[in-house]
Formats: sequence, structure tokens, C-alpha cells
Amino acid sequence: MLQLKGVAQPPPPMQSGDGIWVRNAYYGELQTFDRCFGNQPGNGQYHHHVQPVCLRAQLNDNLDAVSSGRLGTSYREKAAPWTHSPILGWALDGYPIYGPYGFSDPTSSSSTVKRMRSGFRVRSITQRTTLPDWALGHHPGVPVQLASSQYGPDVSDLFPAGRYLEDYEYVAGTGDLDQYNGRFAVTPEYPGGTYAYYVTIDEAGRPAFPYIIGMQYYGAVTGSGNSPAPADAQTAFANGSWQQSPSSTPNLSSWLTKYSQESARVISGFDPSAGPRTTWPESQLPPGARTAGSVSSAAKADIQTVSTTDSAVYIASNNLASYLMGPWFIDGQNGGVFMNFPSVQNFRVRLPKTPTAAITRQTTGLGPVGIWVNGVAVFNVLDGASYSNAQRTDVGGGGVRPGSMNVSAASFEGGPVASGSLISAFSLFGSKLSTTTSAAQTPDWPTTLGGTTVQIRDATGATHDARISYASPQQVNYRLPETVSNGLATVTITAGGTAVTGALNVVSTYPNLFQFNSEGLAAAGIIRVRNGAQIPEEVYQVKNGAIIAQPIDLGPAGDEVYLVLYGSGLGKSGSPVTVRIGDTEAPVLYAGAQGTYQGLDQYNVRIPASLSGRGRVTVQMVTNGKSANPVNITIK
Repeated sequence: MLQLKGVAQPPPPMQSGDGIWVRNAYYGELQTFDRCFGNQPGNGQYHHHVQPVCLRAQLNDNLDAVSSGRLGTSYREKAAPWTHSPILGWALDGYPIYGPYGFSDPTSSSSTVKRMRSGFRVRSITQRTTLPDWALGHHPGVPVQLASSQYGPDVSDLFPAGRYLEDYEYVAGTGDLDQYNGRFAVTPEYPGGTYAYYVTIDEAGRPAFPYIIGMQYYGAVTGSGNSPAPADAQTAFANGSWQQSPSSTPNLSSWLTKYSQESARVISGFDPSAGPRTTWPESQLPPGARTAGSVSSAAKADIQTVSTTDSAVYIASNNLASYLMGPWFIDGQNGGVFMNFPSVQNFRVRLPKTPTAAITRQTTGLGPVGIWVNGVAVFNVLDGASYSNAQRTDVGGGGVRPGSMNVSAASFEGGPVASGSLISAFSLFGSKLSTTTSAAQTPDWPTTLGGTTVQIRDATGATHDARISYASPQQVNYRLPETVSNGLATVTITAGGTAVTGALNVVSTYPNLFQFNSEGLAAAGIIRVRNGAQIPEEVYQVKNGAIIAQPIDLGPAGDEVYLVLYGSGLGKSGSPVTVRIGDTEAPVLYAGAQGTYQGLDQYNVRIPASLSGRGRVTVQMVTNGKSANPVNITIK
């Protein structure tokens, strides 16, 4: 195709904007991912643009659970030695998608297992005037050196490197995988070798570009994301059981079917403390809240049927996972809750039984590019938006604009917040929340700090100035005024003459507890009473720069040991507070304001001597029917 100098080429199919600088979905949609790294568009098709971490956990793919609470479970990568990853899914070209770990020698199953490294890296550029070589296949007819009308924005805080796919370059030999994010290798399921894709993560366990499949398939695409099984197909699995003898063929044996008769469950961001639900969203939404996608009656999760013909495998599912989905949050709408919820999709996929390498590579587009082994859709790196040179911004996809994400300063969780509670706001998409870094010097916090102000417009339309304890360009900590009415509220943070907005769902009571680390270690203190004297102790220690638990000694006999918890969001309901430590209810001697800092709650709890020797135990606090985020301590 002849490229006419100075004439912009049409964007790829379904791509808004100029289609030259295509936005990275991991950048644009990360804030809307749930704990499992899944989200959904308005039509409710739940999917993953990056590794499906909860599916990996179900399949024992080298993960440890580090905490479990109102928002689901958090995981971290296990330390080496690793086992070879299982098959997590299948691309529409029929090749398997493995987890991030494979044999270090692609020809030997006896070699050690290593993390598969992507061959992509962020380009060292300050201006977006050229395309990387790998991207030319996705932009047919567009040359490396772009015409001025095809330039992207200069790299900046607002348009950082990594915002667009074309910000990355592929350098052969720097990783283990090709530009399609795969390689030919032996695997446990294919001892003779196969081409396979691998989900990619970095050394910290974060998704690494291009995440699952590059912008083109390696194989010839004869599969389809919308293919009911033909009449002559043989049913292999249906109604929760295999109809035929189990097959050792990987594209028949890899499907996750053991949870197929369980109902899918969602945690709603409108009230995570209510726990998972089999129907969603709940009927009692805050006034003014909007949702798209729903399940009004319980729906089954994971794979529902597997059928085969001589040439293809047909998979049917509801496109709903058996792991816990949700909650989903966003910065500027719906009280901070993402309005899109999953729905039943009747997802039917055809995969070739025998894949072949493509002579001409086909570009992956928007929508499904494969299917995970639990029947959920595999998406690629696109979010439907690209830069418009004429409009000087991205066009299409979700709303990506400078803003703030406002969460509990105690738990750092999204969701409801009580009036009077402590809030942390974080910068999104290049916003600057303050022009300097400043901290309040007294407990009487100011309404202006470092040139920053925070104003709340509540559900009645009334505005309230918040008091600020800390302000920096990336984070502002403030107290939500007690005078803010319940309902959906807008937060406006102004600094240096520029205002950015966020959103909150304000309620009467929503308790949150402070924690020291990502594993939920209670940010608490210990008071030991011995012979009438009070002896302060710590629940933590610092080891190799990390905060870890300090085991609490409940002895000797005659000592009384008290746990002093700190939180925010207790509100003024006056409801009783109960605390369980492990499986034992613990006496609560005090629950209320800490006294020095407004918005800070304190709970004094006696640790029963019967818990001696229990090790790590969960501390769960409940008031007014609302459970706080669980934290933990370790008892010697």
C-alpha cells in the first residue's frame, strides 16, 4: 500500500482517533480492574487484558495468597524454585496461552523453570515522531518516520511513556519471547514441543507489555469468538460432567470444569462489606447511582459445554468466573464506583484442533482474542482509543483525564466512606494535586496546605471545605467534613490554579482499620498490664526494610494484654462494636474517637489468654452491621 506523505491513514477497524498512537489498555483501564485484573465494558463482557491472577491461583500457578478481605484476595509471586505454568487459555489461532513460567531451555523439560521475559521495553524517546519496527505490521502502509500530521504528543506527565502501544520497542534477544509474546518450546502438555503464548510479568509480579498476545497472532486464525457448535458436534462435557472418557489432548483436557455448577459471585463497590452476591448490582443503589450490565438471577460460572468435531473444539460459557469478581472503581463518577457490571454473555468459541503458523500475520483487534480455560474472554492491549492529532487528546475508549482517586486513608480501599472520616486522594493520569509537599504541623489541620484546597459538593448540592493533613503532587490526605450529607459526592482538589475532580459515596458508618503492610498487619499497639503498671509494646518489627509481625507474648500468668487498634469511619451511629480475634470474641473496652486527631478512631481490645500459641490470627471488627477490613496479628 502506498503511503502518501502528509496524509493520515484510516485507523484500524473499531479504533477511534487517528489510529497511529494506540492507547494501552493497561494504562487507560487499570483503575477499573478488580483484584483479579478483570473488568468489563458497557455490554458486560468480563475479560482480562493482562494476566488473570485469580485463575492462576485456582490452577496453582506459583502464587501465594497474602491477604483476604472485603475486596477479595491479594496474591504475590512465589520465590523460586517454580513449577512450569499451566495452560491458562487458548488464542483464536488455536495455540495455548501459558502462565508466566516455562522451561529455561525451550528444548528440555528437565531444565530449570524461569519467568518468561517479554522482549519489549519502553523506547527512549521524548517526542513521538516515529514508529517502532514491530508496529508496522499493525499499521499497514505507515512508515517508520511519520508525517507531522501523524505525530503523537510529546512525552510528559500528561502523556507519559507507556501510554501508547507504540511507546514500546521489541528487541530480539533481550527476552525469551518473540514479538507475538510466544515461542516454540516443550511443555508438560506438549513434550514434543508447540508454539505457545505466555502471559508476561516483571520481576515484581506486575503485568509486563504486551501482557498476553502481541498485536498480531502467530498462527492462522481459523477460530471464532461467536461460533455455536454445529449439529454434528460431539458433546464432551455438559451439565457438570464429562460425557466422554477424559481425553489427554490438551485442547480438551485443559478446561476448568470443576466449578461449572457453582454460581458466579460479585462484590459490589457500593458496599463491599456486604460480601459476595450471586445477583448484582444490588437493588438498593445510592440515589443517583447508575449501572450497566447485571445478573438478576444466579448464573453458573466457568465452562458449561465442550463439544468437538474432527477439526474444531467448541466451548460455551456464560463468560463469568468462579473466582470472586469485583469490586470495580473509577475516579469521577457514581460515587467512585465503576458503573459497568458483568452480565451473562452466552459466549461460544471455536478453536482449531490443529493450529498452523500463519503465512501472513493477522492483526488482533478489539474484543475477544481467545478464551481462558474458565470460559472468560481473553482481550489484548487495546482499549479502543488512540490519539487525535487534530483534537490533541485521545479519542474513544474510557474516560482518561487528569483526576483523583479518593479512598479510605486507613485501609486504602475504595467504597463507601463515612462523613468525618480520613481520606487519601491519589493523582490519576498526570494530575498534580499540589504544587509542593507539605504536612500540617499541628492537629488543627488547615483548609489550605501547600497551596492545595479540597472542596466537597454533597448530594444536596451543599459545598464543604475539608481540612488537610498532608499535600504533595501525587497524594493529598484530608478529613471528610462531618457536615457532608449522605449520598454521592464530588471532590474538587485545586492546586496552582488547576482543579481536578474525584468522587465519593458518603454513608453514616463504614469502618476502616489502619494496617502496616499489604499483608494486612494491624497498625496497632500493645499495652501490657503487669502488677498495675502499663507497658507499651509493638505488634511489628522491621526486617530487611520490611515491616513484619512481632509475635505477641500473652504470658506470664497474671498479665493482661490489650490490643489498641486505630481506624476511621466509625461515624456517630452509637452502635455496639464487636471484635473477634481468630475464632474468639474479644472484650472491647473502648470504641470511639482517638482524641488528638479528628477523624481518627481507637479501639481498645483485651486479647483473651486462650489465644496463646495461635500464631497469625485475623482481627475482625463489626459495627452497625458493617465489617471493617480484616487485619491480622501474630500471637506467640
